[in-house]
Amino acid sequence: LAQMWLLFILGFGASGGSQLLDVPAAAVSVDRGEEIGNMNFVTRRGRQLLDGSDLFRFAGCNIYWLGLDENVGGVHHPTKFRVLDALTTAANLGARVVRSHTVGFSTGSSLAFEPSLGDFNESALDLADFAVYTAEKLNLRLVLPLTDDGDHYEGGKRDFTKWVGVRNESEFYTNGTVISAFKEYITRRLNHINPYTKRKAVDEPAILAWETGNEIHPPANWTQEIAKFIKSLDTRHLVMDGSYGISEAALGIPEVDLYSNHYYPASADKLATDIKQVAEADKVLVIGEYGWTDSAKTPPFFTASEQYADTLAGTMFWSLFPHADDHGFVQHGDGFTFHYPGDNDWMRNFSALARVHAYHMAGVDNPPPVPPPPIAPVITAVNSTHASWRGAALASMYTLETSSDGKSGW
Repeated sequence: LAQMWLLFILGFGASGGSQLLDVPAAAVSVDRGEEIGNMNFVTRRGRQLLDGSDLFRFAGCNIYWLGLDENVGGVHHPTKFRVLDALTTAANLGARVVRSHTVGFSTGSSLAFEPSLGDFNESALDLADFAVYTAEKLNLRLVLPLTDDGDHYEGGKRDFTKWVGVRNESEFYTNGTVISAFKEYITRRLNHINPYTKRKAVDEPAILAWETGNEIHPPANWTQEIAKFIKSLDTRHLVMDGSYGISEAALGIPEVDLYSNHYYPASADKLATDIKQVAEADKVLVIGEYGWTDSAKTPPFFTASEQYADTLAGTMFWSLFPHADDHGFVQHGDGFTFHYPGDNDWMRNFSALARVHAYHMAGVDNPPPVPPPPIAPVITAVNSTHASWRGAALASMYTLETSSDGKSGW
């Protein structure tokens, strides 16, 4: 097999996969994207979000690993190809917002933005910065948590208590030294300058909101203190309460714009209860995560979400993974791994439902056709019996043709 020619055919679905190739920032391109500088900051008016003067509602997804990845041969910064592939996929799935933990917080490891207390490595945010830049090019907004309740590879609240010698992790919310350390992290993250956009994070319109944490359990006075602190540094972005579930005690905090819950499973009844509670406080609800794998519960959950134009701003499923750098897709073992447009009938069915839902949330009745893949696939290995290739975002089918001399007889 002397040579191989590869043609991708468009539609729903893809497989395939490349050498560890970095993609230059200039390669970011998609029809629905905008040039840097044309994006509004999203604002809140009562129970609604606005993009300029227009109502802003969205569907989207979680892509937690954009700044630091655990899924390919251990913990490493992802390649630009994987970041670009995932965000391109999300945008053409109809997403308007992506939630990403590792773009917001990065603590406690040698690859982190803050590997140890008070020691900051600005270059550790390079892939997070590329994600922010790419998101803006694709007309995507980002929700960025600032810490995590758990003790995960990307960091969390335990780093701060450990650093100051506090054994009781719950003192993250009460110990003055720990709170000061967390505020220093927030200050450095919000004032970090992105080399791709040449802006501080506080000036990035692609950032929709800073979330006080992921699935944390704080008292309301801590949420108020942190939200007020964020607003003192950043008057242009929204703040979302990162409590796991709606904290009734925190609903009256003036500095908090958005409240959130995570739905496992996706429950329309639970959603209705949360919407009523948040609406009474004249605030906005965001579905920060939901499990998409229950085919009976997802359609009524979507229908309910689309009907609550007042109070419910958006929905984000857990969670999207890209093509791998060499072949196939990046895998993740939590039971909610999603590849667009799907590895099986179950995933492909959700893909179709989710795309329609995303456009309905944005006020569009009929989704446009999926556009052509913006970046071609790349053959990464070939021998007499096998071929491997890096897949192309949005491709649904690949045709391989062989020739004995590379010139004829394809």
